[in-house]
Amino acid sequence: MIFKLCNISTSLVSMLISGEVATARAAASCNTLMVLSFSASCKIEEVASSCNAIRFYQLYVFKNRDISATLVRRAESHGFKAIVLTVDTPMLGRREADIRNKMVAPANANLEGLMPIDDLDTADGSKLEKYARDTLDPSLSWKDVEWLKSITSLPILLKGIVTAEDARKAVEAGAAGIIVSNHGARQLDYAPATISALE
Repeated sequence: MIFKLCNISTSLVSMLISGEVATARAAASCNTLMVLSFSASCKIEEVASSCNAIRFYQLYVFKNRDISATLVRRAESHGFKAIVLTVDTPMLGRREADIRNKMVAPANANLEGLMPIDDLDTADGSKLEKYARDTLDPSLSWKDVEWLKSITSLPILLKGIVTAEDARKAVEAGAAGIIVSNHGARQLDYAPATISALE
């Protein structure tokens, strides 16, 4: 019995370490797509070389646009099929549990060499909130779809749309599609449920 538990634990640890690589392989085996998170623990290149899954790359726009552009170019050059621009978080919502628990920003393998992330310590509050405030561009707007289209030939999907008005604006701005999302209902109080917004 102990041996079986050890095997289960070893398998679980192995799966956790492989993170998004395992997700990509699962997506490929189910003949579906995956969206690689911008804060993935595995590099774009590792996920791309792991299997033939259809992959999209989730992007946040950084204050330093060169960082965002570099991530887009890496995704495009490694066979990703679309860029999923997250538009509902130009500023991180007030996540009180994260503040209370002093949430730590997870290591982001894809930012290695692009920006320092070790100096984001904060004695009070959420390290994740400080990371978002210090690095993400709060001026994100519809015109940034045009900027993104100018640096990639990949289709741009906008994630975080919950109204028909914004869906129309997304198309007018040049988006190839939208993803109806309220950011797991943790970005803004009283955001509508996505199932209610979908129609």
